[in-house]
Amino acid sequence: MVRMNSKALIEHFFVQERVGRKKLLFAIWGIVILTDVFVLIAYLQGMDIYRILQFLTVPLVLAVAVQWRSSHRTKTLQRRLGALLDSIEFGWEELNGLDLDQKEADHLHQAFAASNIGRITTNESYLRTRGGDEKGPAFDKTEASVDPNLVRVDPSLHEADYEGLEGELRVSEKLVEEANQHYATVAQRQWEIAEQRDMDMVEAGVDRLGDLVASGWFEQNSEDGALSSLMETAEDDDRK
Repeated sequence: MVRMNSKALIEHFFVQERVGRKKLLFAIWGIVILTDVFVLIAYLQGMDIYRILQFLTVPLVLAVAVQWRSSHRTKTLQRRLGALLDSIEFGWEELNGLDLDQKEADHLHQAFAASNIGRITTNESYLRTRGGDEKGPAFDKTEASVDPNLVRVDPSLHEADYEGLEGELRVSEKLVEEANQHYATVAQRQWEIAEQRDMDMVEAGVDRLGDLVASGWFEQNSEDGALSSLMETAEDDDRK
């Protein structure tokens, strides 16, 4: 259900974009037609040319405003689409199942890649100036700056310097984190059960594998070829 709702939201976004473009196009054509009709009527009625030119400033301003609105919607399309993708759960496998034209599909691919992989363009200005940055590679230095006599700095003292650098997790990232925590809990439980059922640990009277290693059990019960036998058993299991 979540996946279908996500697809519906994406398609609704582009439907609204199409409707918005059509409205702006109709507005421009309406301004042009009304202006032509007024100029024609005013000219036939003998209105002064200067008065007509003064009136033309009104539709001209309206046309510029509509054109700016259209340009603004186009420039902010990727940002608005990226914000939508950040708020929903959407996967790569769903990109090809949408009712979009080629241009809209390209916009969606770019926004999805930017949202999940990071920036898709290179900061050319940064690359051009990086070589002169004082924080760049110190090619002219031949001596190591590491001094063993320096006082050790506790990294925990600087944890506050990194607060606020990361934003809140997206919906997809929260789901992955919850799944990781669930799998970690299940794996830990299975490990504990395996330790409880291990006959060697039961005979040695220990509860943890680390305690069995520390007791010297493996040295006392060493067996020639045990590792090779274990590897062969693993290979046989893989073939099955």
